[in-house]
Amino acid sequence: MTGGVAGPGRAAGRAAAEPGALGLAAHDRTPLVARALAGQPDTVTRGGLWALSDALTARLRADGFRRVLVRSDDPTHILRAIEGCHAVGADLWIAHTNLPDPFIEEFTRRFGIELVVGDSDRPTGVTPVAGGPARRIHMMTSGTTGEPKVAIHTLESLLSRVRSGARVSVNRAGKWLLTYQPTGFAGLQVALTAVLSHGLLVIPEERTPLGFYQAAVDHGVTQVSATATFWRSLLMVAKPGALGLRQITLGGEAVDQATLTRLRTAFPDTRITHIYASTEAGVVFAVHDGREGFPAAWLQGPVQGVELRIRDGFLHIKTPNAMRAYATEAEQPLGEDGWLKTADQCEVRDDRVYILGRQDSTINVAGSKVYPLSVERFLLGLSGVLEARVFGVPNPVAGAIVGAEVVLAEGLDPKATRMEILKACREQLPGYQVPRAFKIVDAIQVKASGKKG
Repeated sequence: MTGGVAGPGRAAGRAAAEPGALGLAAHDRTPLVARALAGQPDTVTRGGLWALSDALTARLRADGFRRVLVRSDDPTHILRAIEGCHAVGADLWIAHTNLPDPFIEEFTRRFGIELVVGDSDRPTGVTPVAGGPARRIHMMTSGTTGEPKVAIHTLESLLSRVRSGARVSVNRAGKWLLTYQPTGFAGLQVALTAVLSHGLLVIPEERTPLGFYQAAVDHGVTQVSATATFWRSLLMVAKPGALGLRQITLGGEAVDQATLTRLRTAFPDTRITHIYASTEAGVVFAVHDGREGFPAAWLQGPVQGVELRIRDGFLHIKTPNAMRAYATEAEQPLGEDGWLKTADQCEVRDDRVYILGRQDSTINVAGSKVYPLSVERFLLGLSGVLEARVFGVPNPVAGAIVGAEVVLAEGLDPKATRMEILKACREQLPGYQVPRAFKIVDAIQVKASGKKG
């Protein structure tokens, strides 16, 4: 696919001068997607994407398809599916590519999906289900604890915060590195922001810290949105001064102070933001003050168009950008009063609210709860620790004990540093939080979502 791909006859598609829902236009030849994929063209222009979506629009109209699934890690396919489905009022499902074929086949039957969009679009032959389309966009969660849930959104709810972000001067005509899973909520937000801000989306062939870094340098990337885990990995390979970043954004997982401080040191002139967002809630809020957590004052009234509260230790959110419901779950987190119940446990300390971690990540050590994120924050704050992962290890006596893996700065003596880290843990952490299974590793596994495995 290139920027020069032609669409179908105008009678079947749209008028050439008609802009799309994403602001695309047939005559716009500026690059939108820059790919470093072996054997594929380098760029797709905005006009080229318009033509591709126009061709899909024509097919959907001709065949009467109203339920579409896109299964591809190429943002070009995802964006043309969004544009084409919106044009005809079709419902769209965005599926992760790492899901097994039998799951996708059952999924298409369950929801009556008629066309699968990807490198080659193919009809499924599935009998359509009853009920008319509603221009809904179905986003899958990361599925870290089993099959992914499916959240129902609209294009409007997905674009609401994107529009405001695209208007920020530092983001105009930027070059965005796509670090997130393209089919996930965060990856889609980055792609949509690149489209609406008239930016360039850069996709590396090699999804490793070095591969991302090299792509950023080669394409002069100016904007990077990624998990805190990704940023710690990038800082291990980046050369000082090699990246001229205008915007650094951290999302997808809670952020620790040590990582924020390291980023400010490495990029003193760059705007640094960390955001709270999820597939269910959309983008909720952004923090710009360089401190982890968010101000406790935000619990007292609306901020950035949302309301926040803590109930029984969990964060609740009221936002117009939340999903409409889960399409796959009987139990719904969105109440009739409009408050979305999250699984994120929080703690208020002084003037700040800190995210402790998700309920399903808690380690039960002989009846005491351990939040892995809290121990990771402690480890990352120790001298010489570049990365850390904390997890539960089954134990016949305590039920579980705390396990930890850490990556050390180059040149440190592993044996001596290990003793120093464990000494600090024993002196500064409660006994049940001290890692009993401790290992120094060269790298820590990262999932497709950008989070630690």
